Amino acid sequence: MNSLKIKKILVPVDFSTTGEKVLDQAVLMAKKANAEITLYTVIEGPMSNNGNDYSKPSAYYKPVLNKMVMEWTKKQIKELKNTLAKNGALNVETKIEYGIPYKKTLEFSKRNKFDIILMGTHGISGFREYSIGSNTFKIVSETECPVLSVQKHTATPDFKQILLPFRDRPHSREGVDSAIAMAKLYGATVNILGIYIDSSALKKLKLEAEQIKGICRKQGVQCTVEVIKGKYVSKLILDYAKKKKADLIVLMADLDKFTISEFIVGPVIQQIVNHSSIPILSIPPLINPKNIEYDNMF
Repeated sequence: MNSLKIKKILVPVDFSTTGEKVLDQAVLMAKKANAEITLYTVIEGPMSNNGNDYSKPSAYYKPVLNKMVMEWTKKQIKELKNTLAKNGALNVETKIEYGIPYKKTLEFSKRNKFDIILMGTHGISGFREYSIGSNTFKIVSETECPVLSVQKHTATPDFKQILLPFRDRPHSREGVDSAIAMAKLYGATVNILGIYIDSSALKKLKLEAEQIKGICRKQGVQCTVEVIKGKYVSKLILDYAKKKKADLIVLMADLDKFTISEFIVGPVIQQIVNHSSIPILSIPPLINPKNIEYDNMF
């Protein structure tokens, strides 16, 4: 199982209103975990001659425009750093780079071995959601570390009720340790939700749910357990989160597609990241590439 230890927090910023919620989240998390924060922003430059990747705009833009963009970005990120410091986050670094935002963020995160990425998500729908998705979802699908995605409608940066859905699938329970770690950090309750589609899996799922409950109690974490049947997994999870008044959902970022419906509306994790009104902690699965299971897992 994955274990979440937070000492280095990466916060990609685009100076949007959603970013304000992410900054509140980062400050509280840094205080609780005694962690450092890095504010990171990417200036998008024009395409290079080969049409594949981005380069510094100085090669294409007039120097005066390039300087203006950089100076404005430096000013904005400095103001954010000062705001975080005033709110109690004392260890804050900043970094500005050029390129494609999600690609540069992935590279920067891996290079500097961050423990978690905090990102705002604006939410998208329809064909655009399926065809191109969002920067947040692209990072969720490719990163090697957990991603906490925060919507602009998030009510509070604190977590008291954590929803942990799982199914009878490989990797589906790898988020247990991370959910427990977050519960300990925030003093939260873990709501364990087993979901089955075929009744033949019910007995095994109940057993697994009890095993997870045992792990939580052994770690001194309060928990609830429920096993339910449902076909439309993303809707079921979001509805159950409302029922439990959850303020965090912990999901596996396993993006393999299996059913026809997923090809139409996107994998479960994509639907939830794009549409949830509460934060989502996406945990990258420990997948053996030689034995990938092509299934709808979270």
